[in-house]
Amino acid sequence: MSSVDHLTGEFVHGGARNTGGFAGTLTASLREGSEMMFSSVKAIEKGALTRSADRWASRTISARLGGYTDSVRVAEDISLAIPDEKTGLLGKADERDLLDYELTHGPPLIKWIFPALLCALSYALYNIFIKKGSYSIHPILGGVILQFVAAFSGTLLLLFLLARGKSSEIFWDKWGLIWSVGAGLWVGTAEMLSFTVSGMGVPATQSIPIIIGGSVLFGAVLGFCVLGEVLVLHGWSGVVLLTLGIGLVATDPGDKMEEGGGGGDNVDAPPTYLWIGLSLCCAMSYALYNICIKKGSASINPILGGVVLQFIAAIFGSVLLGGILLEGSKLNADQTGIVWASLAGIAVGSAELLSFGVSGMGVQATQSIPILIGGSVMFGAVLGIFMLGETLELQGWIGVLLLMSGIGMVATDPGEKMPGH
Repeated sequence: MSSVDHLTGEFVHGGARNTGGFAGTLTASLREGSEMMFSSVKAIEKGALTRSADRWASRTISARLGGYTDSVRVAEDISLAIPDEKTGLLGKADERDLLDYELTHGPPLIKWIFPALLCALSYALYNIFIKKGSYSIHPILGGVILQFVAAFSGTLLLLFLLARGKSSEIFWDKWGLIWSVGAGLWVGTAEMLSFTVSGMGVPATQSIPIIIGGSVLFGAVLGFCVLGEVLVLHGWSGVVLLTLGIGLVATDPGDKMEEGGGGGDNVDAPPTYLWIGLSLCCAMSYALYNICIKKGSASINPILGGVVLQFIAAIFGSVLLGGILLEGSKLNADQTGIVWASLAGIAVGSAELLSFGVSGMGVQATQSIPILIGGSVMFGAVLGIFMLGETLELQGWIGVLLLMSGIGMVATDPGEKMPGH
């Protein structure tokens, strides 16, 4: 029997059961028709407009580290909450507008600013630990140790997830791995170039502003050119403040802890064009490292991505270390240097993991990169007072205030992110 015949039979039997004849049949038909329409609407709303709590949670940092992803790449799968008696269609339409806004403007500031600042703090601790151990270990050897420690720390987190039966949350695809490998190569290149500049006898008060300030500017420009992200005047003003603040803090004439520990034998100042060129290449490498993280963050679990890039960077550094050993150079190291290098590895591993998590939340690279770098300088200036005995004069504190202002302006920039990234 066809569905039409079935419905017709139902209507006829419904009319026979009612003493009202035609009126009873019509009433029964309307009742059954309205019930069918209501059921159909409920089915459509449940099937096509459902957004589970997990999908809502996927834009938080904890969900990113746990394995969920929610990006523009899968925007067509995003749906809304199951309606109830208290939720009207207008409310669900507003909810859809909110989701669309987040996909083009990134998540709300309150969701990502604290993980981003925690990431900046981790980078600052990484630099502090490197300074603490710089007298006790060769910088190349220290870099290799810290990357392997960071990689093994991330591996332990992966094993923890697997032990809890969450293997399905360790998502990845080809492009996620490719971008993670690229991030590892770029950060390894940046570290080698940084060691090279330091080994040329360039004072840290000169090289640091070029490297860090350059990475902020390159990051903002690459975010626009490669990712299609846009900063308006508000955000670019913040980038300028960050750059000025970094320069003031780095060139502050206050007392600084000397850095050393197995550097090169070259004590003569190199040509200005040479070390500035290498410093800018280092800055570009750091910026490309952040861009690779941004590009791959939607395609790979942040813990897995961090482990991959850390192992790649460690292997890359090991190749450089092997070249140094083949030349007959000696590598100085003691227990203190190894301990500080290991702590630096834990700090930078945490920073890279958090960086993946923040990027995976949909935060624009033109916002996250200046905040991560500027924030690390700000935290480093404060931690240097307590952990290294360094002092800041008025110039340095003005720089810290500029950094805080720049972070606020970049973080609240209303510029839009282009669809597809």
